[in-house]
Amino acid sequence: MKLQPCYKGMAVLVATIVLITLAGLARAAEFSAETIIDQLGQKQKVRLYIKGQNMRQEMVDTFGQKQILITGPGMGQTFMLYPETKTYMALPAVAALSPVGQDDEALKKIGTRQLIGQENVNGYLCDKYEIVFHNKYRGRMIVWVARKLNYPIRMTQVDGPPAGALHRELTNIEEGGVSDSLFKVPGDYREIKKPVQGFCGAGVCTVSFY
Repeated sequence: MKLQPCYKGMAVLVATIVLITLAGLARAAEFSAETIIDQLGQKQKVRLYIKGQNMRQEMVDTFGQKQILITGPGMGQTFMLYPETKTYMALPAVAALSPVGQDDEALKKIGTRQLIGQENVNGYLCDKYEIVFHNKYRGRMIVWVARKLNYPIRMTQVDGPPAGALHRELTNIEEGGVSDSLFKVPGDYREIKKPVQGFCGAGVCTVSFY
């Protein structure tokens, strides 16, 4: 069977991380956590590591292959690692447009943000925001940002397209103890230039938060 290139999923994944997850990372705490991404009943477990402006996500795709995504503004690129084959792909770095971060000018380009209350989520006092996207097709996003972590620990989409519906919440949060080595590509990994269908799974080609 011939493997076909699959670029769209990559762009979707990176855009999602930039748009939603990298919220306020300039002041984010150092922690690790687990989350279940629930999209249209399809659930995927993700292990998350945050240290300052750097982020690492570990997941297993629908083919049973482990995938690791690491990103951060100081890296200049985003990297998708495949530990089983010791390979990686370098993806273009994308400027963070955070709907709950501090860049109001960037926010105005994609939507509006309004603080609608405070709630305790998993032991953390959170500011609760409503994000209304200019693109009506995207609907709205409710985001709970933990004050101590300066990071969204719950996100729920409402009024958007069914194909993009999602709920995500961080659990088992452990503060501190995140090594810098987690955000580096191992020296014995080989770069692959083009993603192919065999490397595309729930973490790359089929999961789209947006």
